[in-house]
Amino acid sequence: MVEQRTQSFTIGLNGSVADVTPLFGPVREAEWAPGWSPRFIHPAQALQREGAVFTTTSADGKDRLWLLTTYDPGNGRVEYVVMAPPFTANEIKIRVVPDSEQHSKATITYRRSALAPEGNDEVAKLDAHWAEQQRIHWETAINEALAKGGIHD
Repeated sequence: MVEQRTQSFTIGLNGSVADVTPLFGPVREAEWAPGWSPRFIHPAQALQREGAVFTTTSADGKDRLWLLTTYDPGNGRVEYVVMAPPFTANEIKIRVVPDSEQHSKATITYRRSALAPEGNDEVAKLDAHWAEQQRIHWETAINEALAKGGIHD
């Protein structure tokens, strides 16, 4: 039997929806995520737009194929499908909403599905402890990037 699990966390960000949403795109994520280095397939040049396809290699050496399915910074929406064959398929949905004039909140939802029984261990890692670790890391790293300035589209 193969498993599926969904986990969400919400972070508070020191910037407007327009300022923070692009930081969740495949190009701008490098501003806050050490080691983030996507290799773009379509388009060949690094662009943040729906339909972008790229690969990454995780810390454990596994290749992942990413598809940016939604990129709507005006409405605070970024969504990905991430394939890590032959073990898991993942959905990542990010929703950014205003919290005050220059602050926002982002809710990040992961859905991880095992493609084979061997993928169940990866699915099991998506628990409340994982979500809390991610929440702390994302909130701290993104707010540090925002504090450094240099925000651009």
